[in-house]
Amino acid sequence: MEGAIGVRKGAWTEEEDALLKEWVEKYGEGKWHQVPRRAGLNRCRKSCRLRWLNYLKPNIKRGAFQEDEVDMIIRLHKLLGNR
Repeated sequence: MEGAIGVRKGAWTEEEDALLKEWVEKYGEGKWHQVPRRAGLNRCRKSCRLRWLNYLKPNIKRGAFQEDEVDMIIRLHKLLGNR
């Protein structure tokens, strides 16, 4: 189990991003419990996983929604409501 002592928090550096990208490109997604130690990152495994999934993963779409996407969101919200 990971201890909280010495685990870096806050903004990620470009060097940390590069280490994480290199690890995932070489070994693939998953086994996040191994990433911090083996990639040389002083971060918790959850932080590594979330950084990859929310910011670094190559197929993440950024920017405004397309008109058809907005229409679908509105239709589904009318159908399903808040859950």
